[in-house]
Amino acid sequence: MKSLFSTVVLILFLVTGTVFAGPPRYKVIFNCDGYASFINAEGDQDRWLLNVFGPLEGSQVGALFWCDGAGGNTANYKSEILEVTGTSNNNVNPHLKQMLEKGQDPPAIVVREAHARGLDVFFSFRFNDIHDRFIPEEMPTFKQNNPDWLIGELDYDGLKSGRTSLNFAVDAVRDLKFRIAEELMTKHDFDGLEIDFMRSAPYFKPDEVDSNAHLLTELLARMRKMLDGLEAQRGRDLYLAVRVDETLVACKKNGLDVPAWVEQDLVDFIALGSGVIDIDVEDFKKVAKGKKTLVYPCVYGWPSKYMPIPKQLARGMALNYHSQGADGIYTFNWFPHTGKNTEAHGPYLKELLQQVGEVSDIVRRDDSIMFVADRGVRDFSYLYNWSKAVLPSVVRSGRTLDVPVRVTLTKAITRKFSNVEVRVHSPALATSETLTLSVGNSTVKLVSDGEWFKGTLDTGDLSHGVNTVKISYKQATADSPRDLSVNAVEFELTMP
Repeated sequence: MKSLFSTVVLILFLVTGTVFAGPPRYKVIFNCDGYASFINAEGDQDRWLLNVFGPLEGSQVGALFWCDGAGGNTANYKSEILEVTGTSNNNVNPHLKQMLEKGQDPPAIVVREAHARGLDVFFSFRFNDIHDRFIPEEMPTFKQNNPDWLIGELDYDGLKSGRTSLNFAVDAVRDLKFRIAEELMTKHDFDGLEIDFMRSAPYFKPDEVDSNAHLLTELLARMRKMLDGLEAQRGRDLYLAVRVDETLVACKKNGLDVPAWVEQDLVDFIALGSGVIDIDVEDFKKVAKGKKTLVYPCVYGWPSKYMPIPKQLARGMALNYHSQGADGIYTFNWFPHTGKNTEAHGPYLKELLQQVGEVSDIVRRDDSIMFVADRGVRDFSYLYNWSKAVLPSVVRSGRTLDVPVRVTLTKAITRKFSNVEVRVHSPALATSETLTLSVGNSTVKLVSDGEWFKGTLDTGDLSHGVNTVKISYKQATADSPRDLSVNAVEFELTMP
């Protein structure tokens, strides 16, 4: 069905003069990790459901993307394809074991409860998760028995991959992943399926990415065809979502041919990023132009080492994404449940779920808004991410460091939030040293407050869009010259 989308749309338009509306446009998509909400309930099923659904009540969330809490290689549900998590080391969670023995299957319960609350619910399938590197319960027997299915530790532009990554050039790997998805979608009444490619690259050996990228496209086409068959049986649309890198360049380097997926009408939703702050929303919107694919940048639970995410930063990130044309906001690794919460999050995230999906709802709140420079470096599970992050960096005495900070300014924002606190995180200075910041024509001498240097601006000193922040460091003498590290640059807009 979706693969025939363009033809069907044309026929509908010629015959009826109308066009099919496409997938639903959710204000907020909430990805539920599944693990903490279940573990923190300690076997109390009512508490588990409260952990999952309580924070979503009265929120802007229109769709729950539910992960079972495993890594897509073992199952926290009843499966004929995968072993239960903990089987390989004889440590199955006793509460999960008890549920399954009673015939209480978590996906069936989540689907039932989501639909009872008027929520669409997708299964979020972590496609190549490597938490099994350090969580023995998630190490599946099939990886132990088939070492030739693994990529191993190889060099990707100077970075070693995780040793347990699956190689999707292997036919058996792709077939296994398809059968897992097919079982879940056939057995349970999900509204859609998410393929989470951000858990995790790589998918191919470094010298085989370009030649094998078509294999992932073909696998998605197979998934789409499977969903089309279920659509025909159930008489309603089923949707396919993907989560990918924050730039098209990173996607290509990981073998994710997003333009081909959109052109072939394979995907309905694209979620962008995992942990980064600067996301190329506009580039993906250009790819989706004229198509029905919707673009959802991810506001992560602890982005770029802000752990956990401050509510002011979540508001600023959402504003930036909306201003770039996002169709809605996608959240990942948010744990807003009350009571026991092992993820150091909490109810403040519930309040954010009531506002981040709409610009007007963000602005009308009296809370401040924070815009920051992205910071971070690539690692074994994020091989080509944070490519635009300048920080952390160093500035040499007598030199200037340019740091980009995206800021969203509307008339409503500038009227309400006229003051800007400027903050730079850097080691303490000697009395002979100075640190100065300038934006456009405005210069601020920063005053030390421990390892934070602070100053003030007016909102009018900033520009809508990317602001180039120039940081200058100066030593009064040439004695003991050093490079000064710069770890964070922040603008916090406040009310007068």
